[in-house]
Amino acid sequence: MSVSSNVNESLAGFRGCSPDRISGSKDNTASEGQAAVDIALLGQRVMQGGPVTPEEARELLQVTGEDVWDLLYWAHKVRYHFHGKQVTFCSIVASKFGDCSEDCSFCAQSVHHEVQVPARTMMDSDEVVKAMTDARQFGASAFGIVNQGKGPSDHDWPEVLDSVDRMQEVEGTCRCASLGILSEDQAHDLKKAGLQRYNHNLESSRDYYHNVCTTHTWDERYETVRMAKAAGLETCCGGIMGMGESIDDRVQLAFSLKELNPNVVPLNFLYTVPGTPLEDREPLPPLEILKIIAVFRLVLPEQDLKIAGGRERNLRDLQSWIFYAGATSALVGNYLATFGRPYGEDLQMIEDLGLEWKPRVGNPSPDTGNITNHYEDQHWNPVKEWAEGGTPTSIRLPVLEQD
Repeated sequence: MSVSSNVNESLAGFRGCSPDRISGSKDNTASEGQAAVDIALLGQRVMQGGPVTPEEARELLQVTGEDVWDLLYWAHKVRYHFHGKQVTFCSIVASKFGDCSEDCSFCAQSVHHEVQVPARTMMDSDEVVKAMTDARQFGASAFGIVNQGKGPSDHDWPEVLDSVDRMQEVEGTCRCASLGILSEDQAHDLKKAGLQRYNHNLESSRDYYHNVCTTHTWDERYETVRMAKAAGLETCCGGIMGMGESIDDRVQLAFSLKELNPNVVPLNFLYTVPGTPLEDREPLPPLEILKIIAVFRLVLPEQDLKIAGGRERNLRDLQSWIFYAGATSALVGNYLATFGRPYGEDLQMIEDLGLEWKPRVGNPSPDTGNITNHYEDQHWNPVKEWAEGGTPTSIRLPVLEQD
């Protein structure tokens, strides 16, 4: 099943149009340096439950000058209206790594690219439990196992289900997995084994995806998220920015996600890896990244908006601004193939910003009902533990050094 025609029909009316033809102002014009959309009125509309249109999202992604700060301000107001001061963290482990059959242009693990990374077979369940315990100690209220490949193999499936079952030994942490494209039976198997949330990103727009990967389709990704929801799992679904996509592609991705209505929307920003097809891609400027975060917040006001891969390298000194721009969570610790920054720096950032670590944020479970007992220890607070001298451990040895 492909995405419904609603998003594409909405986008078709302005795809390729110049900005002055898409203005939201009454006279359909805007002065130089002035947004065509009234950002304040739009922000108030969102807080009152109204939608942002694709045309408005496109205009917002193009604002410049002082309007950028207005956009961030209203994204923050919307974030605070729906989520208050609450933020949360998640962590992942590369439970099966390297020698991937898929040709995703951003990924260091693909056998199609000239990246020298050692492959690793499926972790056993003891290693998964240890990694999850460590992640919990340094502030992750959700933890996910991530396997390479198009989807789970028959050989690995019993080990996957065993690991998911044993993840229940770590109390107070949401059990997540990212295993690629699923069948309907596999989605139900994961639910029965104790999985609570499934991650599968759309990565980019349906129109642009053939530039990202040719070994599977965007529709297969969309269908996997839909099946995971139908099986009663929460869903985590987002994308990667900075792969050469257009503003229209970013808008199309945002509204495809709005249609899927996942619980968590992770936004990644390309981390270029030598030997991949995107190795020479210029990184997005930090303010462009903050604009993207802000627009996704306005389009998706109730979701947990998570900033994940590429945060440290691309945002640099502006990392703390992700929350002012509308984010409600971040991925902490290391990534699949690269170092993140020390956990203490993220905990200190939360403390400095006056934000409150919570075991979860966002709508408890859009479309799937309220899944209870995600976080059994509601009184444990990693920020407080860190400030008082606690020593959570770090996990995972990354494969590629970060600059």
